[in-house]
Amino acid sequence: MKGLNIKEFLAREGVRLVIRTQEDLAARLGVSDQTISNWVKGKTFPTHQMEWQLYEMGMTTEEMFGKAYPSTTKVEGQMDRMVKASLMRLMENLNR
Repeated sequence: MKGLNIKEFLAREGVRLVIRTQEDLAARLGVSDQTISNWVKGKTFPTHQMEWQLYEMGMTTEEMFGKAYPSTTKVEGQMDRMVKASLMRLMENLNR
């Protein structure tokens, strides 16, 4: 399975988040540099809590899970909103 597209995420959101490298991202998330490297290589994957933090930081579903189908920007935005809403409901239920 393909790993997280951290490079694209940092290129798009890094300046806004003041995160320029994988090491900066690791520090922000409180994980090791090796953890981020493993996510990128597809050796391991973030926990649901880490996925949620990445979504909140602006990572798209395509950057998280890969591009499963050709889509337009409008469809990508709709899918991102749907996934985020579903994850929010899941997190709310888990926190009860």
